[in-house]
Amino acid sequence: MKTLCILVLALVAGCGVAAEPTWNPADAVKEAEQDIRTGHIKFYWAGSIASFPVGVPFDVAKKYPQANAGIGCVTNDIPLRERQEEYARRYNEKIYGYITQKH
Repeated sequence: MKTLCILVLALVAGCGVAAEPTWNPADAVKEAEQDIRTGHIKFYWAGSIASFPVGVPFDVAKKYPQANAGIGCVTNDIPLRERQEEYARRYNEKIYGYITQKH
């Protein structure tokens, strides 16, 4: 029983840490700054048939982990897709600026 409780608590904690972004473009730079501080560099990619790193060169983005900003899904929710791409663009530009200054 004690082991079960520990597993449930770990699962709940993991879900909180791995929460999806809100896709509010105003929050993108804050997330990028937090990821820079913690050293979790990634780039958001978007697109249905052919995904791409939004707003940054492919050659640079492919060297880092890929985050999903609407990859491979077909949806009729155009406003969601637009928010995801704008979020990805703002986030990626902040990260790209950081890595190009650092190196």
